[in-house]
Amino acid sequence: MNVHSGWYLAAFASELDGEVVPLDIGTRRLVAVRGADGELRAYDADCPHRGAHLGHGGRVERGCLVCPFHGRRIGLGEPAGEGSRPWVREHEVVVCGDAVFVRLTDGPEDDRGMRALLKELSATKPLVKAVEQPVAAAADLIVENAFDTDHFTALHKVHRVRGMHHRAGAHGELVMDGEFPMPASPWRGKAAGQGQAAAPSYVPRFHARAFSPAVVVTEFGPSSEVHVIVTGAVPDGRGGCVARVAVGVGEGREDQLPMLIAGSRRALAEDVVVWEHLNPRVTPRYDAADAAVVAYREFCAGFTELDPREAS
Repeated sequence: MNVHSGWYLAAFASELDGEVVPLDIGTRRLVAVRGADGELRAYDADCPHRGAHLGHGGRVERGCLVCPFHGRRIGLGEPAGEGSRPWVREHEVVVCGDAVFVRLTDGPEDDRGMRALLKELSATKPLVKAVEQPVAAAADLIVENAFDTDHFTALHKVHRVRGMHHRAGAHGELVMDGEFPMPASPWRGKAAGQGQAAAPSYVPRFHARAFSPAVVVTEFGPSSEVHVIVTGAVPDGRGGCVARVAVGVGEGREDQLPMLIAGSRRALAEDVVVWEHLNPRVTPRYDAADAAVVAYREFCAGFTELDPREAS
């Protein structure tokens, strides 16, 4: 997968431990800059003078980035007037809990409602890191999983799925809805599950929304116990990617985070075995059961492929 416009789960804030840090997305070279107030911002990383990567050895000085190669002062963001110093373009960043999202834009439509959702999650279910893992497979395979109905039972041994259907969301995102009937909640441990044996089945709703080819946000659980699982994949520029999963729970349910994180790690590990052994040269023979996967592929085609040379 090449670099497209739209949102990426680009990093975890707890791991960006410097004032100036590389934040590349595939062949698109970016730099994260942390201000004195702790706010993270992202810019193109190529120095306009000779192309040095400003994230490797650059430093902040009086509101500019000082290039590590020749010491030139580079403005951060488009200048207000003409005749200003060389500058690098800024990209939108939203931090939700520990998750850092970056939007590479080719127009306002590339948001697809993600910004508003992240604002809501920051207030109700701030995200924590669950998984970060290099994968020797294309990034779009990772997000596609949310729309591949049959793999839930075949690969992950989910008890049952029902009512799965996809649709276009209100903001141009791609939505997948359904239910995963289970004998008991998977998040409450064996003791809780045993206590629920005689109770009605646990029927969590599966509500996934892809906001770009690189990010899908899944709400999982009944209305009284909704968990959020954000899955992202950043291309590495060499045909593979870095998969990241962040999870969030409502206030008072923090004790369920360890099981949610463990479940996310287990599911990703099962997926990676398949992804890394797929033959990408095989032409898919889709059938009726793959309608949502086909819709996801069409959704991806609606994002602009970005030229790495577009950096200002």
